[in-house]
Amino acid sequence: MKNLLFVSLTLLILSKISVQGLYSENLGNNSNNRIYIDLVSKAATLNGDWGLFGGMRVGYNFNKNYSLGLVAHGLIPEHIESDYINRDGRDDMNLGYGGIEAGYNYSISKLFHLTGTMMLGSGRVEYENLGGRDYFFIIEPGASINYKLTEWFGLGFSINYRLATDVNYSNVSNASLSGWSMDLGFKFGF
Repeated sequence: MKNLLFVSLTLLILSKISVQGLYSENLGNNSNNRIYIDLVSKAATLNGDWGLFGGMRVGYNFNKNYSLGLVAHGLIPEHIESDYINRDGRDDMNLGYGGIEAGYNYSISKLFHLTGTMMLGSGRVEYENLGGRDYFFIIEPGASINYKLTEWFGLGFSINYRLATDVNYSNVSNASLSGWSMDLGFKFGF
């Protein structure tokens, strides 16, 4: 119940901020409206160790400050150093998550801007040989600094915290899937 209340409150605040931003901008000027695609490499903690994820963001910048998009990340199992890796007969973990991400951009200069994000979504975890799977809810707030190399290409570095709830599968728990992560993003704008 606490998680539902937290998510409802977060969605209410984000929608209020988004609506205020849309009406405070000149909606007739669409020069800042852009579709974006980010290719993401993520190093994330899993049960106290680090894992490598690959991922992608696709979305729309409503104006120079507000964006909304979809995010998907998947674990690259060969790059995690814990009991999840398949070595000496151990089972490979398959883990993926994604959802809707709202963002707020703050320009520092023409080339640099800061972004605050909030991703709400779900994920799935399973072991390859064990069978079965579990679905869980995930919240991932984050902050990034972005550098614009050209009009259509840039780089971003972000720090996020992943909070997983309702995980109940084998030796995997909420705490083992929750943790800090760092992203390197290759950003394309159209």
